[in-house]
Amino acid sequence: MTRVLEGKGAVIVGAAGRIGRAVAEAYLLRGADVLAVDRRGSKLEFEMSDGKGGDDTGRLTPVVMNITDPEDCRELVKVARETLKSVDILVNCPGYIHRAPFTSHPADQLDELWNANVKTVFFLSQAFGAFMAEQGRGKIINFSSVGGLKPEVGHSAYCAAKAAVIAFSRVAALELAPRNVQVNIIAPGPTETIPFTSPFYLEHPEVLRKIEEATPAGRIGHPEDHVGLAVFLASDESRWVTGQVILSDGGLGLV
Repeated sequence: MTRVLEGKGAVIVGAAGRIGRAVAEAYLLRGADVLAVDRRGSKLEFEMSDGKGGDDTGRLTPVVMNITDPEDCRELVKVARETLKSVDILVNCPGYIHRAPFTSHPADQLDELWNANVKTVFFLSQAFGAFMAEQGRGKIINFSSVGGLKPEVGHSAYCAAKAAVIAFSRVAALELAPRNVQVNIIAPGPTETIPFTSPFYLEHPEVLRKIEEATPAGRIGHPEDHVGLAVFLASDESRWVTGQVILSDGGLGLV
């Protein structure tokens, strides 16, 4: 496997989630040292899938941390600088979602969605963006969703949050470009580790069926479907790419 991230240090927030874990493993296999951050510590010890891994991979350092405010983010920058040989890449991969009709969406869930999907990502991008600007290089990759560009029934607050991630990330890209810091956004479609195993889809198979029928590729996504983009955007090959929203959705955004 090409070690395109050899010698780079990556901080992945939300690393215990389905997509975050897949990105962390992909970075390790391509030579990056990874600081895997999540509040769910029991899920941060990774075993390389398909028997891969070993002495020729990057080094994994799990960090159990619940990030809620700017001070937490500045502390994480400090931890990253002390732990990694260099801090080159930040991946923000939050994974909180709540489904509800627009007219009866609970106010507390609106706050939860906004805190997890917007404020935390904003504060992390802000803290690491300032450090990367000072050092004169860096990559920030924020995960949004196809829902940030396309309305989805029952996802009013979620769509609003993911649209906000796109908006502030593009402003950050504009402001940080002169300092050789690239900020890009990956917008996945509906994603599962293994199709049909999510409790929600097991309880509502008709929802899964409608999503698959609506997706030109004919299925929902797997976490591994998104790692190629995450590797490219973290590598030197994307040094001229910034402020882009890249859909990884099997064509769902086309229909």
